[in-house]
Amino acid sequence: MSKGFTKEDVIQNKKEAIKALNKMLESFINNPSGKHLKKAHLISYWIKDYVQMINIEQKFEPTKNIAYKRGNIIKLNFGFNIGSEYGGLHYGIVLDKKNDHNSPVVTVIPLTSIKDSSAVHPNSVELGNELYKSLKLKYDTISKALKDEQQEIIQTIAAFSSLVDLAEKTLQSSKGKENVNELQAELDEVEKYLNAAEKIDALWREKQQHNEEQQEYLDKIGEEISRMKKGSIALVNQITTISKIRIFDPRNLKGVLAGVSLSEDGMKKINNKVKDLYVF
Repeated sequence: MSKGFTKEDVIQNKKEAIKALNKMLESFINNPSGKHLKKAHLISYWIKDYVQMINIEQKFEPTKNIAYKRGNIIKLNFGFNIGSEYGGLHYGIVLDKKNDHNSPVVTVIPLTSIKDSSAVHPNSVELGNELYKSLKLKYDTISKALKDEQQEIIQTIAAFSSLVDLAEKTLQSSKGKENVNELQAELDEVEKYLNAAEKIDALWREKQQHNEEQQEYLDKIGEEISRMKKGSIALVNQITTISKIRIFDPRNLKGVLAGVSLSEDGMKKINNKVKDLYVF
């Protein structure tokens, strides 16, 4: 059984923990060599992120995230870890054969970039430029759709202008006519053109809004590609199960990495390495 504790015990424990943490960070920061400055920076960042995750833990609903499938590429915060354990904000491959949408956790294989100076570790799998190519393909596909939609917008604007011109010309020709029937017929024609123009205007505005949203989405994908290194390595010996709170992207279908997955050949390489390392 666990030992009972009081509120005073918790307060004392908290004070000691904060004191120990502050002492360690101060020693890293004030070290004359400066070699621990980055470590102090990363630890401090992680503590802030960790506190934020704990604060949303109680109200976190996994079903608000998209459902993750085996082979999906996600970006997540592995945190600040000990020794050679992988940490930081990096990509990962979803390993679960079936991950329930309401499950609060998911199992992943961390991805790292290829280092020119070092060989791939026997416990890892080189995936080449597959991740970069998959995201680039998504970028190119959306970019082409955007250009096609922009052409449709131009044509829609032209149709709107033509209808307005017809309405104005018909209205001008009706001036001076005294025959009530002819005048009414032409006014009905003007109303027909204006109603059609109003519908086209609504369509144009809808297309324009969608186009702007897609352009913003495309820009985000472009930014991710610009930060991405082309070569990827799967660290199969660092398989880990993480809370979905740690997932940075994608959380929904508008996520930059939504729909990006490792190929069947890539997953076969992963499967074979998992068997080599963990299956008797």
